[in-house]
Amino acid sequence: SAALVTFTPLQLQLSHFYAVDTILLFFTMLTLLASVKLARTDALIRWSLVAGLAYGLALATKFSAAPLIIPIIVALLLRWRKLGLVSSLASFLLTIVITTVTFLIAMPYALLDRVNFVQQLSAQGDLARGYLDLPYVRQFAGTTPYLYEIQNMLLWGMGVALGLAAFAGLLWLCWRVWKRDVLLWLVVLSWVLVYSAITGSFYVKFMRYMLPVYPFLALMAAALLLALLQRGKAVTQPSQRRIATILPMLAIALVLLGTMFQGLALLNVYSQPNTRIQASQWIYNHVKPGRVLTYEQWDDPLPVALGSHTPDIYQQATYAGANGQQQTGLDLYGDDTTDKARQLSNLLPTVDVITMATDRLDKSIPRLPSRYPLTIHYYQLLFSGQLGFHLAARFENHPNLFGLSLYDSSADESYSVFDHPTARIFVRDNPYPYTSGELFQKLLDGMQLPPAGANLSGVDRSLLLTSQQIADNQQSPPLGTQFPADSISNAAPVLFWWLALTALGLLTFPLAFSLFYALADRGYIFSKTLGMLLLAYLAWLLASLHVLAFSRASLLLVVAILLLCAIVMFTWQRQKITRFLRQHWRLVLLEESVFTLAFLLFVGIRSLNPDLWNPFIGGEKPMELAFLHAVVRSSYMPPYDPWFAGGYINYYYYGYVIAAALIKLTAIVPTTAFNLAIPTLFALTFTGVVSLVYSFTRRFPIALLGGYFAVLLGNFDGFVQLKAQVAAALAHAPLPMFDYWRSSRVIPFTINEFPFWSFLFADLHPHVIDLPIAVLMLGIIAVLVLPGEEEVMAGSSQHRRKFFLYLLAAFVFGTIACVNTWDMPVYALLFTVVLIVQTILEKRMSPRLEIFVSLSFCLLTVILLYALSYLFYWPFYASYQQLYVNGLGLVQQGSTLAEFLTIFCLWIFLALSFFLLELYRWLNARSKFLPETRRIAGYILLCAVVLTFVTLLGLRTLLLAALGLGIFLFVAWGIDGGAPSKSFKAIVLPVKRSKIAPTTVQLDYTARHTSEATTRFLYVMLLMGLGITLGQEIVYVRDFLDGGDYFRMNTVFKFSLQAWLFFAIGGALAVQQLYKRLAGFIRLAWSVSFIVLALACSVFLFEGTIARISDHQAWVNASPQRPVQSANYIPTLDGFAFARAWYPADAKAITWLNNHVAGTPIVLEAAAPVSYQWFNRISVYTGLPDVLGWPDHVSEQRYSEQTLNRVANINIIYSTSNSSAAIELLRYYHVQYIYVGPLERQIYGQQASLGLSKFDRLVGSVVRIVYRTNDVTIYEML
Repeated sequence: SAALVTFTPLQLQLSHFYAVDTILLFFTMLTLLASVKLARTDALIRWSLVAGLAYGLALATKFSAAPLIIPIIVALLLRWRKLGLVSSLASFLLTIVITTVTFLIAMPYALLDRVNFVQQLSAQGDLARGYLDLPYVRQFAGTTPYLYEIQNMLLWGMGVALGLAAFAGLLWLCWRVWKRDVLLWLVVLSWVLVYSAITGSFYVKFMRYMLPVYPFLALMAAALLLALLQRGKAVTQPSQRRIATILPMLAIALVLLGTMFQGLALLNVYSQPNTRIQASQWIYNHVKPGRVLTYEQWDDPLPVALGSHTPDIYQQATYAGANGQQQTGLDLYGDDTTDKARQLSNLLPTVDVITMATDRLDKSIPRLPSRYPLTIHYYQLLFSGQLGFHLAARFENHPNLFGLSLYDSSADESYSVFDHPTARIFVRDNPYPYTSGELFQKLLDGMQLPPAGANLSGVDRSLLLTSQQIADNQQSPPLGTQFPADSISNAAPVLFWWLALTALGLLTFPLAFSLFYALADRGYIFSKTLGMLLLAYLAWLLASLHVLAFSRASLLLVVAILLLCAIVMFTWQRQKITRFLRQHWRLVLLEESVFTLAFLLFVGIRSLNPDLWNPFIGGEKPMELAFLHAVVRSSYMPPYDPWFAGGYINYYYYGYVIAAALIKLTAIVPTTAFNLAIPTLFALTFTGVVSLVYSFTRRFPIALLGGYFAVLLGNFDGFVQLKAQVAAALAHAPLPMFDYWRSSRVIPFTINEFPFWSFLFADLHPHVIDLPIAVLMLGIIAVLVLPGEEEVMAGSSQHRRKFFLYLLAAFVFGTIACVNTWDMPVYALLFTVVLIVQTILEKRMSPRLEIFVSLSFCLLTVILLYALSYLFYWPFYASYQQLYVNGLGLVQQGSTLAEFLTIFCLWIFLALSFFLLELYRWLNARSKFLPETRRIAGYILLCAVVLTFVTLLGLRTLLLAALGLGIFLFVAWGIDGGAPSKSFKAIVLPVKRSKIAPTTVQLDYTARHTSEATTRFLYVMLLMGLGITLGQEIVYVRDFLDGGDYFRMNTVFKFSLQAWLFFAIGGALAVQQLYKRLAGFIRLAWSVSFIVLALACSVFLFEGTIARISDHQAWVNASPQRPVQSANYIPTLDGFAFARAWYPADAKAITWLNNHVAGTPIVLEAAAPVSYQWFNRISVYTGLPDVLGWPDHVSEQRYSEQTLNRVANINIIYSTSNSSAAIELLRYYHVQYIYVGPLERQIYGQQASLGLSKFDRLVGSVVRIVYRTNDVTIYEML
């Protein structure tokens, strides 16, 4: 290990510089040494002093040493096992005291000038995270966290041989610690993993930042190599022992010699003069005194002084800077503007020599193509000799040894830029070929400069497509070719869609059967959702990595892969699957029937109101359909933005990929498939909940009740409206119309959708798409909670099965994060809580240290799972930029109790009923001195008084009390052994008593543990629901609506829907528990109350559905404009039928575009002054990118500077009579088709008829007519 550290290249290099990292490394190693000694020896005071002294000095050296507290804590916890709590606590306190004193002595400014000290630390933290836009960190733009550091460590910092051995050793030791073989290594591992996790996430990734883990990784490499050698020596058979011994020795030799070679090769660069000196000597020898030189700012000017030679013999080119003062050097890091181009064009003709001491700028600037298009073009011209300069000299000094050179140009800039950079000298051609004006035009040729203020830092993504991505998308065939209207699948879309869903489910079922081993149906229903996810993911991944275009061919390839996997999985577990189907075919058939009926039910509802836009309550279907069309048309990912020409969709778009995959596979027209996607999501959510609840209860009526609760039940507002209708009828007054919209806006300035409302309104929004995926995640969690056959499997089989289940959990969690990002924190918390609870219950009888270690590994598992979910969807995050989210804010005035109960009254009733019953049982087991009837009466009276008092205190108090009671009972339930039936014998009187046969005294293992798991899951569901609803009354996410009346609209909207799902599942389980445990009058009273509430909340199912279906006819009745063609086209699933009826001219033109236009050319149509109107209909129904969509929606997804002036410029193009100005704007936005239809004539024809007529005057010279009717003309740019 010491030998490996001695020759580690980065450590050798940094030893030549006066950077703090080498000093920090010494104190880090000393702290770790003391920590290990604390865990191993009995010298408490000595090593506590050493640990505190070393930790304090490390903090004073560099504050990034703060995570050293982790290995100290781990060491003392390991010590706890040997010497007890008091000894460990005393050691920890002594260490902290010594650390504090040492730190304040070594860094007195932390105390004397603490405000400035904190500000400096904060500034350094902002720099590391990329919030400070400084030129010398722009090199990290576009680099991937962790992967960038690993790449540099493997190739250069440690060297290939040591790097591979080190990471192999890290994985090996993690496995051994996981198996509890070498717990002492946990001290070192905790430092390496925690420090790497924190530092690796930074935007700034200088190689030296990772130096504090290098020696420990070398130590792990040595441990692995020596373990392999010892294992080889332990081989008893002589014929195998020789090979088993030689191979590890060869590995040791290769790692050591490889590390020595790279280390000595790097040292060898110091045997040559620095390349700056070599370049300077060349200049003095070849450039005459008096010549004009220039250099790049933020780099070193050349030449440097050498002996009697000084730079003063040359002139430096000067120019007036932005502040009017004279400055030298090319300001290439400055903003790309026309002023910058003019500055370069004026300066370069006067320069004789351009010096580049390093490649710092020309390597970092190309990483920001959207910010520096002009500067990148400048470099391209310079390096190709088209700028009037040629490369006269180049000086390199790469690591080399024995004639072998290691070209490290791909390494991090800091690895070479200080001691062996590549220097270049460019000399002007004579005569210089360009005038200043010609050079200005050459620099700006074909350039689209970024708008003012849009110069993004490296941590900000451009949100723009590259020229290659735009070119790739031009290969997409027309929509009419992809989805022929006369195809067989479009003749019977419902059948083919259902067949595709069924086939995907069957292909995925063998995999689901293996993973969902604890569910009653072995994941049969979840296999449908999983099949859709796998189909979309594999095709999307291939398109994101530019392996295969997103097309029907790639989807068929994925289907073939799924088929092959299904055959392998079925063959592997053929007997188990066939036995299951023989025993449970009725359940499978019943679930398939329920799914089909649910699907057809909503197909019927959608067919009665299929319109994908409505002038009164249209929703966001236009945006969703535009995105869906864009995904369908995109060849590669990310998909282009149909509402922002030149950009890509910066939104959690992945849900549309899932829908698009099925659309492309079936070749069903997207406007029809849109209306099939909603019934699919409804049926998957409904049957997913049914499967989940049935797995816990084994009662299909209760399972159906769970599905009903989840996706069919409404809130109490439906009953309130029914009451008003009844009152009006009794008063012989006109009956008020049922307002289904009102039921989703109960709390003012918020959205209170519930699942059935969302499905009924039928916006294909991310929160709707995510519902069946969220239920799938709950299914995975249920497998972790429920006992299954894994309980009797061998340990290795259990670990293997759990590993694949965790892998699936990571995949599904990653999907949730990309489909609807708002749901990510909910399921991250849920999964963490469930794993912690499971670990505590499994280890509650173990020693405290064993519980701590298990919890530590539990949290590590969670962290790794979330990291893996990020890696699954890394291409998504590589382009996604989160905007306008500024943390959390406090809710000053939340919902009223009446508003809250209007939405959640049934769930609060069920939660309180269950908790109060559990509380009674808990109290009853501990107070038996009173007669049972008096106990019941006193308890009911006490509960009534307390509930009344708490309710009077307000909503937050009620929720807090319910949540606190639930948590208390959950903890008490766990302390009592996880099985209340053991402790509680008396239940609320009167109770049905049954005789128990002697043969059934001992409960079946699986039945008993299923009962415990059901109670555990029930608690978690209700507590999650209460926690979410309480949380949204206390805090809100500060998004783009912050500061206005709708400040918490999205918080309540997004999180309430997940709370509803948890309440629905928990409520169904609670109904079963309550009905089973209550008896006599109390059960009767409770049942009546429950039925009344459930019926009241069911009013919306009937009245709301009728009202929503009536929207179509309401449009016909209310609109002053009558449909041009018949509006009696229902029932149909064609979401475009309304356009043919109301807007036939536009409909015909859109059909022509879909049939004839390939690729993704940009279309210009009327700018939308407001959202939700008939504007942007071309981009919506063709998917072709528009210059700008609905402005307020686009501004939520993009930088404000990017949308600046687009509406005004669109208006100028249509209304101006100045053809030159219009042509300039058309070419600036790369418009290919200009659409002039009824809406454009209505908006712009009245303002300036000459504006529209100019397009006809430009025919032949600038445009040509490709489509013309009486109402619509489409021009194509030449």
